[in-house]
Amino acid sequence: MMIPRRASPRRWQVLGTVLILVLSGVALALGFLRPGHYRDAPYHLAQIFGQDVVTLVVGVPLLAVGLVSARRGSLRGYIVWLGALGYMLYTWASYALMLYFNEFFLGYVALFGLSLYVFVGGLVDLDAAAVSERIGDRLPRRLIVAYLLGMGAFIALGWLADIVPATLSGGVPEAVRLARVPTSVIYAMDLAILLPAVVLVALWLRARRPWGAVFTGVLLVKFATLGLAVMAMEAWLWQTGQGGAAPMIGLFAFIALVSLGLGVSYLQAIRSGAPNGRAPTPERAGDPPGP
Repeated sequence: MMIPRRASPRRWQVLGTVLILVLSGVALALGFLRPGHYRDAPYHLAQIFGQDVVTLVVGVPLLAVGLVSARRGSLRGYIVWLGALGYMLYTWASYALMLYFNEFFLGYVALFGLSLYVFVGGLVDLDAAAVSERIGDRLPRRLIVAYLLGMGAFIALGWLADIVPATLSGGVPEAVRLARVPTSVIYAMDLAILLPAVVLVALWLRARRPWGAVFTGVLLVKFATLGLAVMAMEAWLWQTGQGGAAPMIGLFAFIALVSLGLGVSYLQAIRSGAPNGRAPTPERAGDPPGP
């Protein structure tokens, strides 16, 4: 097996990422600068603004840096690019599916679709076995497996603590009531997609399966940005007097920091260059020549 020294997005993926960056800028500008753009309940509105701050300060720059680095052939940059796309996918899916309808609805739908297809396309192009071999034994696997399983338990217990009592009493969770929405898309996405993914990746990483190595990097970026996003939401709720608490702000800051630290160790584990003088993976069949 040849170990790839270069991993670069295809041209359509580059174009898709640029469109995501442009549309994200438009979406954020509307949210911050257009009075009354968001029509959601005050409780939900505070969380939206918190999310927008993290997307502007972290999500957009991270995606741009990851794209530039990946275009230069960096496997580390490619993983960061995928992780940032995962953040954009989660964020814009929740906006398209959960926000009260506004004039930028089709923009949110476009961002959701672009993020989904570019993210999946980027994953399909990766040689997972080669990435796993590049990482080798330099990754703190046991620590990361324990962290991922801990995050899975945190997600499950956190949401079920809201959902189960409301289900047994015949009511609705307080977060749903305060947001004035029929149900929570976040509950559904986290329990149906994120939670199983976290558990599977932890088990794959423990068993040294190649895709476990790939998705570990993506999830660490996800949890770093998730920690920052929820921390910002809690802070905004606290500032506006609608909830939030200092312990919760501290907890999600801790999650962001631990995820960042493990993410840095993951990127450091990816070796530069191919061992034993082996050549880089040839250009993919069907790719147009040139950058």
